[in-house]
Amino acid sequence: MEATIPQEVSEPETDLFPFGTVRAGQDRFLDDARSCLRQGINLLAHAPTGLGKTAVSLAAGLEACRLDGGQLLFTTARQSQHHAAIETLRMIWKVKSVGAVDVIAKEDMCLARRKDGRVPCSEGGDCYFLNKRIEEAAARILAYPLHVQEATRLCLRLGTCPYASSLKAAEGAETVVCDYNPVFTDGSAPLLRRTARRRKSIVIVDEAHNLPQRLMDDRSGTLCASDLDRPMALRSLRGHREDLRVLAEIARHLTAGKPRLHVEPGELDDELKGRCGVDCAGLALELEEAFKEGDGRRLRPLLRFLRNWSAFGNSSVRYSTNEPRKLVVKLIEPSLVAKRSFSEVCCALLMSGTLHPPEMYADLLGISDDSVCREYANPFPPENRPVLCVRGVSSRFRDRCELSYSDMAAQVGQVCQSVPGNLAVFFPSYDFMQSTLFHLKDIGGKRLLVESKGQTKQEKEAMISDMRQDRNATLMATISGSFAEGIDFNENLLSAVAISGFPLNPPSPESERMETRLASKFGEQRSRLYVQTYPAIAKVLQAAGRAIRSETDRAAIVLLDERCLLPSIASAFPADFHASETCCLGASLRTFFASDTRRTS
Repeated sequence: MEATIPQEVSEPETDLFPFGTVRAGQDRFLDDARSCLRQGINLLAHAPTGLGKTAVSLAAGLEACRLDGGQLLFTTARQSQHHAAIETLRMIWKVKSVGAVDVIAKEDMCLARRKDGRVPCSEGGDCYFLNKRIEEAAARILAYPLHVQEATRLCLRLGTCPYASSLKAAEGAETVVCDYNPVFTDGSAPLLRRTARRRKSIVIVDEAHNLPQRLMDDRSGTLCASDLDRPMALRSLRGHREDLRVLAEIARHLTAGKPRLHVEPGELDDELKGRCGVDCAGLALELEEAFKEGDGRRLRPLLRFLRNWSAFGNSSVRYSTNEPRKLVVKLIEPSLVAKRSFSEVCCALLMSGTLHPPEMYADLLGISDDSVCREYANPFPPENRPVLCVRGVSSRFRDRCELSYSDMAAQVGQVCQSVPGNLAVFFPSYDFMQSTLFHLKDIGGKRLLVESKGQTKQEKEAMISDMRQDRNATLMATISGSFAEGIDFNENLLSAVAISGFPLNPPSPESERMETRLASKFGEQRSRLYVQTYPAIAKVLQAAGRAIRSETDRAAIVLLDERCLLPSIASAFPADFHASETCCLGASLRTFFASDTRRTS
């Protein structure tokens, strides 16, 4: 039975929603957000693209904070997502003035950064921009919501530090737009520790499906013996060269021979303590103290490994590999980190177009007892987005061979030949993409654009620009890359999206241990869904969402893996993402596009 949230109507003088009308579907989300945040209840929302998540969350969050004197922290996974938040705050500012600040990493805001990326103040050096004009800059930043680039230019004109000015502004701001890190990691100056209002603060987590993995990645690390060569050469660490030499020797010993699926924390800690008098965590503290006036980025990977090696006990997995030879530690229970951060604030709103099911994320983040979970319907006409699936092709590891790649290439070719305009095809990996491309014969005269490893942001933007000009291209990309998440294909740039294969993560020591760990808490069936099925579905939904960005967009979604028709997987998709089986993919696509005069004229 669905939980009931007591609804509250916003008074006109406190209504900060920046638009004159609330769209159908958006009204329910806005009512739920207002009620939950005013009552201090966490809300986890699966809110598809087009529902206006940013406007709803900022309006409801600011209204609740103003009632209780709190601060709103709008956190994102990527810097590019800051733009929409600041633009929305500008619209709210027209309704009622709001003090807001956009903060990114110190290295990215520094006006005195060296060519090699080093920041002078991080090395204990003097900096011209650290001066008395910081207070003036902070006041001017709060006068009107500025994008971080605009705030940086303002500080350059004033001759003062943008980062220090923004942190000063954050102390008095009603809203801070920032990355996940200042709120959910133990950095040098977390925003939650800088404000006396943290117990009254509200956190918005945008694209919240990224948060569990982000927390696990931050509490993980790797160590190769060769990683210690550079730290040993640093003058500031000369007093710890013997410790680092011993650490390298132990690492070589533990990674010798065949890869080990399990390494006990004591195998490194006990040996290091016996020979150097400190374990990994102790050595991390000593190295950080010795290097506190140096550029911390040089030591960041080593310190991360040392801090995390035994910090979370059995909630981390530790193993060795031999290509290359390294020790690996990975956190498998993000709730241990998330619960601590969420406990320091009044409440949180976690939202994403792929936060499905929200109950899973509440479980993984350890907040299921304090949260309301909601799934909102896609606001766009379903007839504008058919979801088609075919049998006879799959990306199963056990079935991969030249014949299976050939069959997949034939289906991709049908899509290319039957779709007018631009098409994006997403693959589970570069290897799978290249093997399919080898067998691809006919792409209907389209221009072929292929993502490659190591591409720069500028190179990817150039490919999007080519698609805007050509309007008859096929983009081949990986489903875990930025083309599938983080780049907007607006203005109906894509006529179709095809997902080649079902992107299950390959087996790994951490996924196997995580599944076992979750099974003890939630049962084997939910554990398999949480570790295997739902993460793959999230990737599919994220990629599919690239095509439909407004209520007037029309695009086809093609699932090229017969596993999407299995009841166990089909039932795990959201209710509004129902795949129809087609025996003739080309004919089904041509029928859909024949009804669209914009494509055929």
